[in-house]
Amino acid sequence: MTTIQPQRRSPARIAVIVISVVVLVIGVCLAVGGGVLLLVFGSGGSLKSGTHAVSTPTAAVVTDTAQITDTSRLTRALGDPSVSVHASGGNGSGLFIGIGPAADVDRYLTGVAIEQARDFNLDPFALDAVRRDGTALASPPATQPFWVASGATDVTWPITDGDYRAVVMNADGTPGVDSRLAVDLNLPGLFGYALWFFIAGLVLMAAAIVALALGRPRNRAPMSPAPAPPRY
Repeated sequence: MTTIQPQRRSPARIAVIVISVVVLVIGVCLAVGGGVLLLVFGSGGSLKSGTHAVSTPTAAVVTDTAQITDTSRLTRALGDPSVSVHASGGNGSGLFIGIGPAADVDRYLTGVAIEQARDFNLDPFALDAVRRDGTALASPPATQPFWVASGATDVTWPITDGDYRAVVMNADGTPGVDSRLAVDLNLPGLFGYALWFFIAGLVLMAAAIVALALGRPRNRAPMSPAPAPPRY
């Protein structure tokens, strides 16, 4: 009868297997993370909300205060980040899109009825707003000097440190805003990082799989049983 003796795993081989599994997990995480970034931001490094209707019977839709700090690190890593807004609609006077310091925007809209956005997401797009009543009339927003970025249809703002709000209004400041908006978050350097993560993850996965295949225990050659002693 022929038997096969399994080979025992040496401590070195066990260590190789453990390290290979760890490398495999890291590779999967890198590849999946890079793939998701490539899928969401694309080759241009932009997260796009798509076009959505934004309307209010009040004088303005106002975002919550965005507290932005330490953009220099983000700039060094991912290039110059920016936000782009593309819009259509408004009344006969047209539409106004503006981004300005939060304190100045609040001062300008004191006593004016507005829709205050409490939560805003790009992907998937979501705008959760609560109405703030008021009786004051807003002057035409373009007459205000504090806007850091403004326009009627297309606005791009290079993101900088500070506290900011964005507004959507009729160009004459009257109530009843009906618009369609698309918002893009632009991170131009992200594509390179995402591609590097994805490729590095695939390389690590391949290396780990090869190491695991080579580290598999091999069966010893079959051993024949000792011959039976002769009978007399």
